[in-house]
Amino acid sequence: MKKTFVCINLVFIVSVNILCQTPKNPNRLKFIVLPLVFYSPDTKLGGGLGGIVTFNFPKDSINARRSSVTIGAAYTQLNQFLLYFPFQLYPQNQNYLINGEVGYYRYVYNYFGTGNGFPDDYSEKYSATYPRLRLNVAKKYGSNLYLGVRYAFDKFTMTARDSGGLLIKNTITGSNGGLVSGAGLSMTYDTRNQIFYPTGGWLVDAQVYTEGGYTGSDFNYQRLSIDAARYIQTSKNTVLVVNAIGIVSLGDVPFHQLALLGGGKRLRGYYEGKYRDKDLFVLQSEWRFSIGRRFGGVVFGGVGGISDKISHFSIQNTKLNGGIGARFMLDKAQHINIRADYGIGYKSSGFYLTIGEAF
Repeated sequence: MKKTFVCINLVFIVSVNILCQTPKNPNRLKFIVLPLVFYSPDTKLGGGLGGIVTFNFPKDSINARRSSVTIGAAYTQLNQFLLYFPFQLYPQNQNYLINGEVGYYRYVYNYFGTGNGFPDDYSEKYSATYPRLRLNVAKKYGSNLYLGVRYAFDKFTMTARDSGGLLIKNTITGSNGGLVSGAGLSMTYDTRNQIFYPTGGWLVDAQVYTEGGYTGSDFNYQRLSIDAARYIQTSKNTVLVVNAIGIVSLGDVPFHQLALLGGGKRLRGYYEGKYRDKDLFVLQSEWRFSIGRRFGGVVFGGVGGISDKISHFSIQNTKLNGGIGARFMLDKAQHINIRADYGIGYKSSGFYLTIGEAF
């Protein structure tokens, strides 16, 4: 049976712009306020407040890349609470890159099993609370390369599990919660001509990451990941984007830190986490086009898969997706879009409404 789900992060917008700009002060602060109303099968009805702050540091040059902080707080009908602050900063005139997230989550999730061997209709629910910290600090070398360090922290507390599910048996790594604390090295190669809606250039993020008793973690594993996107302007009003993602993990990875397929960024049309395992590959593409001054559209598709080892990837376990979407330009100066996408996968489909492009 084909399952359709809705993942809505906002359904109406009221924007407030605070512009601190004079002829002598081009480095302006811009704040867009976004009231949120959303619905999903896991949350029921929810609401809250979000916003995006973009700015330049005082000593930045006029054309320096703008820093941004996203603010979000929401509460749902099922007593869930989300508080999150993703950020991307370019201090000292882009000589440094500092990005990551600070947040606190009290949420309900679906667990569909690990690997490819579970029936398509298998699922169980669990609830968890956790504070979260993600921090990357990198220094610029040359024109476009950033090298640095990464730290990740989650204090995962399981608050409810299905009585007839697998997680409650405590035989799955991480099913009883635990402390995630790990560090690694990061590399970012960024030649994009714009942050929120690039029409040219590359963005490549690669990380080597480790957890163990030596980093304060309850788990012991290592991970190598790479996420690369190429932006190509094919005409005045069209852009082709190709995105490739690869993740390889070694050790005893907790189930809530495994690589995930699905959601609003990796193979839209599947639940986020519908497929999870140690290793993952995704190849997806999107053709973006403008329709008038503020409206646009996209056509997208992709292929991906998961496995417990690289040698175990197989064609029969490869997943496909495709879909279409619409865009409304919320901020013309920075080309920040509201994104509405409908994705179709194998026996599954989903609708996504949020801010910013998928990749």
